[in-house]
Amino acid sequence: MGWILDRLHKILITLDLWTNFRDLSLWVEALSIHEWCLFSERISSQDRGLVYTLLTARPDNRRPLTWERNQIDLLIMEGCSFTCPWTQKTITQGISYDLDHILPIALYPTNELWNLVPADPDFNSHQKRDRLPTPNRLNQAQPHFQNTYEHYSTSPALAPILQEDANLRFTTVNRRQPFPHALAIAVVDLVSDVATSRNLAQF
Repeated sequence: MGWILDRLHKILITLDLWTNFRDLSLWVEALSIHEWCLFSERISSQDRGLVYTLLTARPDNRRPLTWERNQIDLLIMEGCSFTCPWTQKTITQGISYDLDHILPIALYPTNELWNLVPADPDFNSHQKRDRLPTPNRLNQAQPHFQNTYEHYSTSPALAPILQEDANLRFTTVNRRQPFPHALAIAVVDLVSDVATSRNLAQF
């Protein structure tokens, strides 16, 4: 019996480590890139700026957002209305919008669906840019994130992508709550953690 408990304890420790690594993946990735740039500069006399550019070049999953926009346009044509999480402007048929990256591309260079929300194009281009929301603005945005995820979940094309992207990024989504609500909370928590740890400009 003792060896079973010991084995179970080791499994739980391994799972806890894996969970922590997934939760801290943004920071682990940034630190790994930084250290590799310094190492490359030391070993080969390559400019670390060039090495950084090569390491962070557009990956395959940073595909253009044409497909996502087409699916969201279909939802809007079917009567779904979105709300810009930053200005509370309603986005319906005939209203232009940007697909905003909640975590900016400069910080998180992928197009995971939970990170893409329809937003006021003027505000996105001139106010938000590569900045992160203040805690107050982030809390105000949470119900609009939830509304967006609810609409995505009604789309046969977007729903499985949203689930897959959320499963890859988050271990904190509470499965006892409705998925859009739990995902919105997890996204707010992640953005808040990033803002605190990175000390970036806020809007």
